[in-house]
Amino acid sequence: MTGENAFQSLSRIHQQTSIVDVGIVRSESSGIVEIYTRGPDGAMILVGSEPVHAGANSNVRVHVSQPVRRDLLAVLRVNGKVLATHRFDVIKR
Repeated sequence: MTGENAFQSLSRIHQQTSIVDVGIVRSESSGIVEIYTRGPDGAMILVGSEPVHAGANSNVRVHVSQPVRRDLLAVLRVNGKVLATHRFDVIKR
C-alpha cells in the first residue's frame, strides 16, 4: 500500500506558499508526513509535518514554517521508518 503509491498528488507547487497541499496519502499504519527543504549548505531542513492514519488520507495539507522558495521533499514516516518520498518542484508565480 505504500512506496510508489503512497503519494498521489501533483508534483509542483507555487513559490512563497505557506501550505503544501500533499493531496491523498496512503499509509499502511498511522504515521506522519514530513516536509523538508534543502538549506543553503545542502542539509535537509524539516519545515512542517502532519499526522496521517492507516489507509487513504485525503486532502493532506501541511503548514510550513517558512515560505517555500526551493524544491521540497515530502516523507511518509511510520514508526520511525521512511516508507515513501515525493518531490515537489517549486514554480514561480
